[in-house]
Amino acid sequence: MDVSIIFPVYNPDKKLLKKIISVINHQNYKGNKEILIIDEHKGFAEQMNIGIRKSKYSLVVMLPQDCIPVGKEWLTHLLMPFADKKVVASVSQVELPSALWDTFSYGTKGIMIKEKGIIRSSLDGKGGAYRKSAMQKIGLFDERTFRTAGEDYDTYVKLKKRGKIVYPNVKIIHYHPTTFKQRLKKQYQYANGYGALVRVHGKEMVRWYVGMLKAIPLVGLITYPLSYPFNKGGLGLLPAYLFASLCDHPYYIAGFWKGFMDGKQTV
Repeated sequence: MDVSIIFPVYNPDKKLLKKIISVINHQNYKGNKEILIIDEHKGFAEQMNIGIRKSKYSLVVMLPQDCIPVGKEWLTHLLMPFADKKVVASVSQVELPSALWDTFSYGTKGIMIKEKGIIRSSLDGKGGAYRKSAMQKIGLFDERTFRTAGEDYDTYVKLKKRGKIVYPNVKIIHYHPTTFKQRLKKQYQYANGYGALVRVHGKEMVRWYVGMLKAIPLVGLITYPLSYPFNKGGLGLLPAYLFASLCDHPYYIAGFWKGFMDGKQTV
């Protein structure tokens, strides 16, 4: 199987990007590979679509500028499921490295706790692979509705109606330094995308009602402690998480309702 690997970048760390490309070039993969670096200063979804349109192979992999594949067999195992013609997407696990986690302040750990360790989303552009024909049938990523957040879940809802989405045992390292203030801004962006998703897909989304409840002033605060991941933070990070929740709540409210009312992600 031949594959196009797309890097949607924006002012990338050139040293890190060079390392990622080197990892790709040294994969034990028998098929042909092409690498497309898309740096056109546009929204994330739009840049991914540009890459898909330029790609020449039937399988495409999205690899943002801060995601490093783990192991020389990563690409092989990520793409192996596509031997089944019913498979439309293959999803990598995403790991926040402990070395980066250890550099975070106590407050930043509180707001980032859910991303500690390894996570797996329903569909993720971080090391995700797609059957190009299936993406074309759904009109690619919805860049008009989701610029920089929400495009993955929107695509998940659409692709799962077209075929199988699989989760092989492969992983990428997401090396994304951040601060408490930067993460609050990102939370606003994510909430904006989630509000748009609820408006567009509603009951097709898992536990959509929890996201809407969370967006109700003051009342939504009860959702935060109920979703605290004790297995990741224990009691030690609970105070930091609760403080972060109080800070996040107004950002989430503003972002969610703006996305919901607009019917699209704009921030």
